[in-house]
Amino acid sequence: MVIAIDGPAGTGKSTVAHAVAADLGIVYLNSGSFYRALTLALLDAGIDLDDTKAVTDFAGRQKLDYVNARMILNGKDVDDVLHQDRIDSSVSKVSSVVPLRHLVNDRMRTIVKSLSVICEGRDMTTVVFPDAEFKFYLDASIDVQAKRRFDQGVSNLSLEEIKASILKRDEMDRNKAEGSLKKSPDAVYIDTSDLTINDVCEIIENKIKSKGFTMEQKEVEQNGAHGSDSIYTQLEASINKMEPVENGSNVQGTVVQVTDDTVFVDVNCKSEGKIPVSEFAGELPKVGDVITVYLVNQFGKNGPEVSKVKADEKRLWEEFKVAFDEKRPVDGTISSVTKGGYMVNLGGGISAFLPISQSDSQKVEKEEKLIGVKSKFYVERLYSNGKRNVVVNRRKYLEEQIDVNRDKFFNEVKIGDTVKGTVKSFTSFGAFIDLGGFDGLLHINDMSWGHVTRPKDFVKKGQEIELKVVKLDPEGKRINLSLKHFAEDPWVHFEEKYHVNDIVKGKVTKLTDFGAFIELEEGIEGLAHISEFSWTKKINKPSDMVKEGDEVECMILGYDIQAGRVSLGLKQVTDNPWDTIADKYPVGTKLKGKVVKITNSGAFVQLEEGIDAFLSGEDLSWTKRIKHPGSEIKVDQELDVVVTECDLENHRIRVGVKQLTDNPWKAFAAEYKVGDTFEGEVTSINDFGIFVKAPNGIEGLVNKANLSDDRDVPFEEAVKKYNVGDKVNVYVVSIDVDKERVAFSVKEYKKAQARAELSQYMSSSNDDDGAYTIGDSLKNQSEDR
Repeated sequence: MVIAIDGPAGTGKSTVAHAVAADLGIVYLNSGSFYRALTLALLDAGIDLDDTKAVTDFAGRQKLDYVNARMILNGKDVDDVLHQDRIDSSVSKVSSVVPLRHLVNDRMRTIVKSLSVICEGRDMTTVVFPDAEFKFYLDASIDVQAKRRFDQGVSNLSLEEIKASILKRDEMDRNKAEGSLKKSPDAVYIDTSDLTINDVCEIIENKIKSKGFTMEQKEVEQNGAHGSDSIYTQLEASINKMEPVENGSNVQGTVVQVTDDTVFVDVNCKSEGKIPVSEFAGELPKVGDVITVYLVNQFGKNGPEVSKVKADEKRLWEEFKVAFDEKRPVDGTISSVTKGGYMVNLGGGISAFLPISQSDSQKVEKEEKLIGVKSKFYVERLYSNGKRNVVVNRRKYLEEQIDVNRDKFFNEVKIGDTVKGTVKSFTSFGAFIDLGGFDGLLHINDMSWGHVTRPKDFVKKGQEIELKVVKLDPEGKRINLSLKHFAEDPWVHFEEKYHVNDIVKGKVTKLTDFGAFIELEEGIEGLAHISEFSWTKKINKPSDMVKEGDEVECMILGYDIQAGRVSLGLKQVTDNPWDTIADKYPVGTKLKGKVVKITNSGAFVQLEEGIDAFLSGEDLSWTKRIKHPGSEIKVDQELDVVVTECDLENHRIRVGVKQLTDNPWKAFAAEYKVGDTFEGEVTSINDFGIFVKAPNGIEGLVNKANLSDDRDVPFEEAVKKYNVGDKVNVYVVSIDVDKERVAFSVKEYKKAQARAELSQYMSSSNDDDGAYTIGDSLKNQSEDR
């Protein structure tokens, strides 16, 4: 008989097939193990998985066997190493090689010729065993598939990575030439998303038994046609029930003797049964005690063979059946780690399998941590196939107890009550406290009335502590706890101790970009903003002035008790030098200063520690056109300056260098008036004209419109006549002493010269006959044309 189970990964195929095989007493055959074993061999041998021929040739030389539901590769049991991530990522590619699939399918068909098997894997119902007596197709949502694979704990991938891997693998399998994910038309479809393993097994076994039961009924009907022997059969069965208990039953026996190594028990046979004292856990029975033993063989060679261990096992097995049916927990001890979980000692020689995903109420990080833990467990599955097998669930029991304890907590505890808990873990905002399987939060702000930087400075992991309950949210199942509420809020008495303008001492607890937090006492902390650090210095970083742990004096500038805020000042405990600066540096004061900083527009000159004055680039020279102050002065250079402005309100002082000498602009204005002419020197030539320097050093501009008296000659041609250093005669067009600006003209100079020559000529004529007038000149010019 062949039972074939098909479907994608994470639908429970393997677990269900295992369980059904055990229940029905048939062989479990996992097709996926064949492909995984070949993938393991290929990867270890370094075969290129993209080389189909090499893959097929190599696979054909491997020896695959299946013994006791375990995969044997070349004589070696490899079943425990077939679910590595590297195999998961490559097995789909290997199984897509068509010739290799034929090899695996042939090997599986050979194995099942003489066996009744249940097999699961891709295309069991459509390709490998299309004629199987029973076919089932298991399916589940992708989220359920991924969660089940994640809970197995055999992969290092995250839940989302496993989900992506399954989607990719299923897509590859659907597009294979052979071995695609397809449902056989005659397969029973089962969606396992919302079903337990028990549910799925029950559906499959009922389908199988239903077919077998129908055949049995037909046999009964046929036998009934030959007579009424069945009534005698029933009578014989009734008589058998009245006979004495036979071998394999639990019987009552009386202890007749106890020695150092043996307990002798009378079980109504010709002689007493002997039980080694090692079979008795705890205290030995006394003579006369009635105990239950298992009758192995009442006609043993040395008298009746009995066993206390087997009796306990049989009794416990019955109790487990009742516990399973009634959904009651049983006691056990986690004894060892095994593949995918733990073994649990339930007593009486019975061990159970505990999947790691069901072993605790939270993710198990260190498997060994649970070894030796005594607990209660729910029985998830019971099946016997020569050997009794049990699957248990501890997580379900723990979660129920957590819910009970949490509900009890919310019903009995009130805000303000004191509770005990154990520090479980830390976060950046506090610590989680275990209150009995469920957590409460000790927020960082509730650890102390004072400043808390690190939660680990106040509590330690694993520490048992008492806390105050400060908030309860039954609907959201949130509990807030506090350490600081064991002490009185220091803000209650703040106004009794502190007042605005008080000078107090405090300790710097924290530095930020914008200032320093200063603790005045435990729970009272204020902020000194960076702007309140110094009267005169520009502070870029608080650490330039103070550091954490410093004891400092400061002034209370203001406070808000409701908000728990205090504003502090550091500079206020020292004199403000600006209060007397006007007396010290009145306008006109001449002094020396050091250049401490140069900018595009000027420089800062230190007059004393913390007092800097601004020197504008325009105040360096009366006559030089300075593009950048750095071309004239350097940092750390000593300068003679004079105070030109003292602004107390804005804390600003201005100084100048040029003001130390007389203003040449005023001297120029005194010497020259508009209309005067002089000979100057060309200092520079620009697109808009030329600059000419007067004898006393003043520079003025000859605008390009005033360069040539010939309108027909463009500026570009006219300016070619001039070079820097040339002497040139100019006419004073305008003078602005306040703006330190004068304008000159070559064109007006030439006109002025022409007028002067004409005037001189005219004044040299003494008689009318010889006089030559302007009219005569114009007339002659007209005749010349």
